[in-house]
Amino acid sequence: MRPENDAPPALPGDPVIATGTVLGPDLLAGVPADLGFAVWQVLRALHLWTSQPDREREALFDPEYMENWERTLLTGSLEPDVRFPLAVIVGELAARPAGEGRLSWACVCVADWALGHRAIRAALAFAEAAALASPMQARYAWLAGRLLRTHGDSRQAERWLRRAYRVAVTQKDGETQARSLTALGNLALRRGSYPAARAFHTRALRISRRFRLREQEGMANHDLFTLSLRENNRNDAERFARGALEAYRAAPGRIPRLAHDVAYWWMERGHYARALRTFEAVRSHVPGDDRLRVLANIARSHAGLGNHQQYKACVSSLRELMEPLRPEQIPASALLELANGAVALEDWVLADALIQQSYDVARVRGEADDVLSAEALATSVARRDRVSAPALAEGRASSGEQLANDLVELLTAEGALAG
Repeated sequence: MRPENDAPPALPGDPVIATGTVLGPDLLAGVPADLGFAVWQVLRALHLWTSQPDREREALFDPEYMENWERTLLTGSLEPDVRFPLAVIVGELAARPAGEGRLSWACVCVADWALGHRAIRAALAFAEAAALASPMQARYAWLAGRLLRTHGDSRQAERWLRRAYRVAVTQKDGETQARSLTALGNLALRRGSYPAARAFHTRALRISRRFRLREQEGMANHDLFTLSLRENNRNDAERFARGALEAYRAAPGRIPRLAHDVAYWWMERGHYARALRTFEAVRSHVPGDDRLRVLANIARSHAGLGNHQQYKACVSSLRELMEPLRPEQIPASALLELANGAVALEDWVLADALIQQSYDVARVRGEADDVLSAEALATSVARRDRVSAPALAEGRASSGEQLANDLVELLTAEGALAG
């Protein structure tokens, strides 16, 4: 079919991508105005192509027009990061047959560009188009599912992740099987369905071991550690933390996050000295917001140990770091940890000030959980409730100390190599 004048091909109806998202103006939120028309029309062509049986695709578009459209994109003035992959998409849609791999990869490139512009709905649409264009490539389905999960569409994310797992099984792709199960487990955990989450993560662990995927094995253990904490199963938590550490020895970049999570668990249980030295080892391995959070956790650990001067020094350092930041750049959770430290030291005036600041920041950032935490802590402070550490399981102290030693040793060695 050949459109009149020089407009891109007019496609019938008001088509939708797999999620049921109408290709209307709201799909282009975040897309620069000069690119909106090109992005929208390519998406329409993609939808028409993916919605047709294979045998009917070759006759969908006029080859001469598609060639002109592709050339216009290649030689146009649109920014290169998007016009080149859009041109590849147009060229592949006209090819007989289309190269599914090139088409899907170009869709992923446009999705990545759209994410950079915070054009979330366009990014999701192109990610799904990539999966639809290569239905037997599990990794594109996994990518679509992961993006949908990240951006709040849990139901559609689950559909794509389940498809990714099924396709990966047929292709004997162990890594995508494990990644899909891990993502499904995290979705179940987010919903509060702990038995389902445990089943998914346990299967991910089993598959990771079968295919000897050490990093994935570490991630599965790490997720099972988190789940065990939610279930208040301390013995399992330590066992899975140890399993994650052993697996992550082959993927050291994952160790700082594990060390932080384990140290936070120890801090919450009152193992302040163990938590403190682990947080200190983590500190140089994390960027941005995470570094502020780690420093706040160091402050709280000092407070738990009764180290007034060290706590105050951490508070001063954090205030200097936060001073040039806008409220939306400050993690409310860091302020809450400082407030918990002030409560432990019974510095009620400082606790009140930190709680109010954390509440204000959490509202600006739209962090509902931190708003609720600030309100709950404010109620405790109003009653002058000193937060006491839970009773410690001394019988587990030696194994916990050994885990802390191993974490600190690996982080120190990694820091020395990086230096």
